[in-house]
Amino acid sequence: MARDVFRFINELEPQALEAIGERLEFRGTDATFSEMRDDYLDELPLDSARTVLDVGCGTGVEVRALLARSDFAGRVVAVDQSPALLETARSLAAAAGFQDRVDFVVGDAHRLDLGDGAFDVVIAHTLLSHVADPATAVREMARVARPGGIVAVFDGDYASWTWSHPDPALAAAMDEGFRAAAVAKPRVMREMPSLLGEAGLELEATRARVYADIGRGRFFLTAAETYGPLIARSGAVPEVDVGRWLADLRRALEDGAFFAACNYYAYVARRPG
Repeated sequence: MARDVFRFINELEPQALEAIGERLEFRGTDATFSEMRDDYLDELPLDSARTVLDVGCGTGVEVRALLARSDFAGRVVAVDQSPALLETARSLAAAAGFQDRVDFVVGDAHRLDLGDGAFDVVIAHTLLSHVADPATAVREMARVARPGGIVAVFDGDYASWTWSHPDPALAAAMDEGFRAAAVAKPRVMREMPSLLGEAGLELEATRARVYADIGRGRFFLTAAETYGPLIARSGAVPEVDVGRWLADLRRALEDGAFFAACNYYAYVARRPG
């Protein structure tokens, strides 16, 4: 049975875990993905923020981007459920010279072991699509934000993620296989206006982007190569079909016929106070 690899990341084999870590770091080097991140970070009051919480930090890509900004001089607490990813995050933060400004903590987004109102800004970057209960996670983010503080959420609308393929049936199977194996809540960003309101937060700003690889495929082809083996291993699609799909995507890239796309959204909300 297919399961979101991020939700059950502590059960992954070392090879799969390494592939996930590499994918997270690759996203941090991608110009378009970095632009989407910086676009919503620019909306945050970072110049006055002393404490920022990053929930679901992974390998710490967003933490390092935040600490490198000239408008932020505060400290970050970064939480993730994976000790292995946190170890990588600590190492990379130290290599960048940020070790004195960040604390990496093992934790559960549904039950943050942090005080009420402890943070000026709380961020969840590509987290909520993977948690078991997004509403509970959002309430926890609202709880630990100080009155007047900011909660920012960024994620993909993975129900819109699709790769083109000449076999429509295989294309549909792989789209569904990706969602089954890699994303627990593919439509959660469509629910965010309601979830933020139910948590007592007031929406202040939104951002919407379409990321599309057309005729090229660096971002989405590497995603296919990361998640394809996991989809096969999950049993969602037979391994032979996954192999054929990957080979056809690489051929489409060589021919200039590659297509893949996904919608991404950012929400910036304030806790009244």
